[in-house]
Amino acid sequence: MPFDCTIERDGDTIVVAPEGDVDVDNAAVLRQVLHQVVDRRDCARLDVDMSAVTFLDSSGLGMLVAAHRAANARGITLTVRKPGPMVRMVLEVTNLHQVLTDEEPDAAPA
Repeated sequence: MPFDCTIERDGDTIVVAPEGDVDVDNAAVLRQVLHQVVDRRDCARLDVDMSAVTFLDSSGLGMLVAAHRAANARGITLTVRKPGPMVRMVLEVTNLHQVLTDEEPDAAPA
């Protein structure tokens, strides 16, 4: 599946919305986008809207953890938003759901 990413500002929050698979083939693209946002330091929050992500592998997961750490080191709150079923499952299986999101693990929409 093709990969795309949009970036929008909402006040002091920047929303990055990847679309497609976040895997070994394109995790570097999303890593670069998040890295640039964090390095600019012109936001208090960085939300990664995962609602259009269809697949997340270990390279994508590692990239999200690294971005979360980098953002925290610069005083920016990075949160994964709207994880779809596949992304939610990966986050829950790896026990990263509560670290990367602000949702309860069993709060999946019906």
